[in-house]
Amino acid sequence: MIRGTGIDIIEISRIKSSIERDNKFINKIFTLNEIKYCESKTKKAQHYAARFASKEAFFKALGTGWRNGMSWTDIDINNDSLGKPEIKLSGETLLFFNKLKLKSISLSISHSKEYAVGFVIIE
Repeated sequence: MIRGTGIDIIEISRIKSSIERDNKFINKIFTLNEIKYCESKTKKAQHYAARFASKEAFFKALGTGWRNGMSWTDIDINNDSLGKPEIKLSGETLLFFNKLKLKSISLSISHSKEYAVGFVIIE
């Protein structure tokens, strides 16, 4: 049973500006795993933006925002062996997810030259 959906779209140029303006931005928002992945890509900002939008979409689907100690880095976006994006939770966000007895998270990511979007379904 679907418990929540969330979608977010962001201009890649906004993330690119944030990355170029403030080195703290990357470490505040992204996990070391995500940073390693994005930095390995030619169009780094596009991949950072897609992960940013996906994290926003997750919190929208959860219906809480950042409460009770939850943080950006509690959400780690990986790709499985076939390239499918997945969300792995940790910290307070994982505890809250389990407290609500939620079962699964589905994630879809897309991007174009100018925009990145993340769509999340929580069951």
